[in-house]
Amino acid sequence: MSLFEEPSVVGTHHAGMEGATQAKMLCVHCGSTIEPNATSMCLQCLSSRIDITEGISTQLTVHRCRGCERWLKPNWITADLESPELLGLCIKKVRGLQRVKLVDAQWIWTEAHSMRLKIRLTIQKEVLNGAILQQVFEVEYVIRNKQCEDCAKQYTDGTWTAVVQVRQRVDHKRTFYYLEQLLLKNDAHSKALSIQSFRDGMDFYFAHRNEAQRFAQFLANVVPVKVKHSKKLVGMDNHSNITNNKYTYMMAIVPLCKDDLVILPQPLARHLGDISPLVLVERVSSLVHVVDPVSCERATFDVDAYTKSTANPDSSSSLTWDALMQAPQLVEYVVLGTEAVANEARSGAASQGSSAKTRLAQVEVARSSDLGSNDVRYQATTHLGHLLSAGDTVLGYDLASTQSSLSAKELTRAERHRAVPDVVLVRKLYGADSKKRGWQLRKLEVDNLEVGPEGPRRKALEEEGEDYERFMQQLEADKEMRKTVALYNTRAGDDAGGAAAMAVGGAGSGQGQSGQGGAAEDEEAVQLDELLSGFTLRDEYEESKFKVDEDDAAFLSGKFVFAPEDGTPAAQQQALVKEGLLPSPKQQQAAAQAKLRDAASPPKFNFT
Repeated sequence: MSLFEEPSVVGTHHAGMEGATQAKMLCVHCGSTIEPNATSMCLQCLSSRIDITEGISTQLTVHRCRGCERWLKPNWITADLESPELLGLCIKKVRGLQRVKLVDAQWIWTEAHSMRLKIRLTIQKEVLNGAILQQVFEVEYVIRNKQCEDCAKQYTDGTWTAVVQVRQRVDHKRTFYYLEQLLLKNDAHSKALSIQSFRDGMDFYFAHRNEAQRFAQFLANVVPVKVKHSKKLVGMDNHSNITNNKYTYMMAIVPLCKDDLVILPQPLARHLGDISPLVLVERVSSLVHVVDPVSCERATFDVDAYTKSTANPDSSSSLTWDALMQAPQLVEYVVLGTEAVANEARSGAASQGSSAKTRLAQVEVARSSDLGSNDVRYQATTHLGHLLSAGDTVLGYDLASTQSSLSAKELTRAERHRAVPDVVLVRKLYGADSKKRGWQLRKLEVDNLEVGPEGPRRKALEEEGEDYERFMQQLEADKEMRKTVALYNTRAGDDAGGAAAMAVGGAGSGQGQSGQGGAAEDEEAVQLDELLSGFTLRDEYEESKFKVDEDDAAFLSGKFVFAPEDGTPAAQQQALVKEGLLPSPKQQQAAAQAKLRDAASPPKFNFT
């Protein structure tokens, strides 16, 4: 296909020809019969003598940032391939269009990996004797990679303007695992130049102060934080009175996490409707949600209420309080029987849950580790009556062996409403085998700055793995928590029945057999419609590498016996092999090995 198409005469400025019968005429150059026009020439002669595309550039270059995929205009703009914005950028780069009239512009499809862009332009221009000539031609652009200023700052130290430091003074990172999923789902970290991870927090660096402020506001809306900010002068121009400052936002998260067992201070418990001081942290969002596991009373408080409860009226220092028991201290129990309990509303209670989602029950449990060794059983009143049935596995805190470690002051506060129970049940266990989960979470790319000796570092990695597994188990048991994160199906190719059985309840262990607590009616278990597609651990090529033909595997193991379809006996097979009419076993084995090597080698493409 030629780069230029033949021109055509689309109009003339001469008048007085309307209504008259136009006769044929001869071209003044070649003598061919043509319709009368202002140039008195045919299209072939006109195209050979007049080119309205002369002086218009047809080979140009556009620059794109490889990191953020923005285009240089001269300012960096965001535009998709074959979009109107990118088309306008390309047209403005064409030199010589000022002398003609642009009529139309269209994209010409090109391969995404070709690093080429093509557009088809239609232009018009007035030529001889007032005739308007129209011509169509193509313009080709070569895409060149060029790093933008924002991406260059990510690889240069000291180019940030504001930093958001997020800290939580606890011994685990489950809160930051949850925060990581919130950032990924809402894309709140997209403006960060770099992200650094520490033992007790994370740092987010930004190029502009307003970006850091928006990020800090997002964190304040999803987790209870106390914010402090400061400013440091790093440079100043005395002539223009311009200063260069670096801003720091310190955000301290309340040291309370999901599934923590806490003893509320007396002023805070009275502020929450005189709730029992011994409560469970049910959920952490912008507010801290607590529940009394014995009476199903619920209450919420914010970071300001927590700060007031830590104030010491006798001095300027604060009285910090944290969890009495945390998730690593959870003990696995087996439910032996359940019985519904009537929940009598207490006057002045903040809120009580007696609906289908929360039901008070008397449960008989035994330690999983004690089964077969002793017959010790515990009676516990729990708020999980709508989920538990005989045979289920549940996690809880063993307070019978912990009361001796409590101080007299804490024990007095915990027993202000009732005696401290022996067992506090926290959540149902839906499966402890992470390999059988049919869903997965995305992870944030961060710079981990925790360095140290090999031994302690290995132990820290093991503890992080255990914390991440506890976080996954918390997601499995909390439907409201899963609404704020994105879960991706990792077995999209399985049949619908197997995927549904895989998705509900994790590995399937710890689920009762009765209809009341079964997985079919368990609203807290992971359902198939909650999983998103589009996230795979390996691509199709990686999966195809592990698909080995059974016959090839038999060749390599030496256990394959060649059996022709016509049922030729073994003696005749050997005779045919000697005559060269059939391949020998060694030749068959070599062919199988070559086939496996070809299957494991990357695919090759020929570009023409």
